[in-house]
Amino acid sequence: MDNNFITNTNGGRHGEPIDRQLEPMIEYEDLTEYTPSREQLEYEEMIRQRMRERRRAAERRRVRRNRTVAVILLLVIILLVSKSCSAIKKSRAAKDDSSSAAEKSASAEAKKTSKKSKKEDSSQAEATESKEHKVETVDGITFVDNILIVNKTYSLPSDYSPGVSEAAQNAFDEMAAAAFNDGIYLFINSGYRSYDEQVVLYNNYAQERGAEEADRVSSRPGHSEHQSGLAFDVNSTEFSFGDTPEAAWLASHCADYGFIIRFPQGKEDITGYEYEPWHIRYVGIDNAKAITDSGLCLEEYLGVTSEYSGEAGVYEASGSDDNSGETDDSSADTENGNGDGTYTDNGDGSYYDDGNTDWNADNGYTDYNDYTDYNDYGYTDYGGGYSDYTDYNDYGYTDQTYY
Repeated sequence: MDNNFITNTNGGRHGEPIDRQLEPMIEYEDLTEYTPSREQLEYEEMIRQRMRERRRAAERRRVRRNRTVAVILLLVIILLVSKSCSAIKKSRAAKDDSSSAAEKSASAEAKKTSKKSKKEDSSQAEATESKEHKVETVDGITFVDNILIVNKTYSLPSDYSPGVSEAAQNAFDEMAAAAFNDGIYLFINSGYRSYDEQVVLYNNYAQERGAEEADRVSSRPGHSEHQSGLAFDVNSTEFSFGDTPEAAWLASHCADYGFIIRFPQGKEDITGYEYEPWHIRYVGIDNAKAITDSGLCLEEYLGVTSEYSGEAGVYEASGSDDNSGETDDSSADTENGNGDGTYTDNGDGSYYDDGNTDWNADNGYTDYNDYTDYNDYGYTDYGGGYSDYTDYNDYGYTDQTYY
């Protein structure tokens, strides 16, 4: 079909065929070579500029709107955080006030208790200091309030050889039996030690470690409580013994049988020796309970010191072991010994203790430089060094002799 003609095959208006050319209604111009005028270009550029400015203005409005929203949100968050912090501060302040009140109350109570404790300690110290202790020396042996005292200040004569106190031994046997009933096994590791034995022991320490170290771990001859016959080392002389049930039982019950822990913990500067949970001293039941209840060591209780007066040296044996254990019958006629290391003064200035009998006569010692103990302790010294004991009773301990 020709684009310029339309043929109605069904006929014209009246059914007649139409066969004519339609004229175009729009006249087209050739715009391929159209060049806008300067005014048109300026107008178009102005339109574009206005559109850009409108877009920029819209962008600025959007940015301002977003910033405003962000600021509002930030202010809301700050307000919420501020309120939360304020609530926390108030809560903490309330807790601090409560804690402060409790602390003030506890502090006041502690001060009150401290003042009471200090007052009691002061009263106890004043009572101890104000008490006039009876100090007497008989035949080179010092008694304070009728209690034999031997330490770094007070010594025993080199020929003082009483052996083991019968009262002390009986008290220990009774205590060991009670401990056994509680499932605790106690035995004497080291008991009586003569002056000459202490000479050998101390000189060995001094030679191996020096005099200063020897004074720390051992007593100089004449200053050992073992020479009094009233002191025992129980079970083991290792410091680990202090952590055992045996040591705990001993500390809790020994006073009931007349013993004290002679060198208690915290009193090292006063006693002059390190804490020894195994070392007990017999002073009699009444004295032991009074000393233990006071919380004082023996030096504090008797108001005495424990300090060596001179430099250590090399000590020589006295040679008095062969006569050890002899008692003075003449003094026995006039004195009443209590058998517990305490002595009763009958007014004539001499003392005698019925409990310090000649136990060495029963120990079976023969001076061959190797001592054999035929008693039931089961120790044999093959070296004459008095410290290398063999245990024949299967106790399982080796005697590491101290003090």
